[in-house]
Amino acid sequence: MEKNDSGVKIISAKPDSLFEYCRKIWNYRALIFVFAKRDLKVKYAQTILGLGWTILQPLTALVVFTFFFGYIMNSNAAGLPFSIYVLSGLLGWNFFTYIVFQGMSSIQESGIIIKKIYFPKAVLPLSKVLVACVELAISFLLLIPLLLWHGQIVSWHIIFIPMVLLLNSMMALFLVFITGSLAYRIKDLYHLVPFLLYFGIWITPVFFTKDILPSEINFIWFLNPMAAIVEAWRWCLFPAWNFNPGFFPALFIIIPLTITVFIFYKKSENQFSDFA
Repeated sequence: MEKNDSGVKIISAKPDSLFEYCRKIWNYRALIFVFAKRDLKVKYAQTILGLGWTILQPLTALVVFTFFFGYIMNSNAAGLPFSIYVLSGLLGWNFFTYIVFQGMSSIQESGIIIKKIYFPKAVLPLSKVLVACVELAISFLLLIPLLLWHGQIVSWHIIFIPMVLLLNSMMALFLVFITGSLAYRIKDLYHLVPFLLYFGIWITPVFFTKDILPSEINFIWFLNPMAAIVEAWRWCLFPAWNFNPGFFPALFIIIPLTITVFIFYKKSENQFSDFA
């Protein structure tokens, strides 16, 4: 859509530039909040615990991982109480997986809306990021009593959490955008991506530390962007945590990768009405 010299809007088949598309997303930002509010209402409607499920799910994982790896296997937590180590890893990982799973299905879930009205389709996964932020904030309620119980203090690095949160979101959106761009042609991606995520937690230091791998294959950690993000979360939270500079390449490659697949997603979204 363009404007001529007289200010009249001209609708054409010419694809939007990246700047124009981002401006459209900004103009439709209210729709992001509408979709996010709808998701929160639907998810917790007619449930007894309501938002309590957001705390119960990571709490269950925390108890299982702490008991099995912390007490039975006596795993090392690199100087942190094991429960705090696990929960700090789950914060970033659960945030990531929620956006991926919900973002991938957002196009199909909104198929009727897509066919009836126009809006930039990137609004759909972005609304899932907003919901994930709400759930992340609630999950932090588990971390506070654990910190007080173990007498842990929070690092001044906590001011960098918005930056880590942005990278965490971009890593999730990378998978959502690339899946959304290709899934209308290759539907196997909807089965492949969950499989990769279930496997991915085993090469991400969520509930075990990097020294569990032999030194010969320790480089695997530094090839995994989510390992870098989880480590960055811990660096933001705990003053004694050292962030290995070897994670920087995996951390910074997230930005160009996400921008690249976002452009591809933008070019492919005209096909979504047929796929939805």
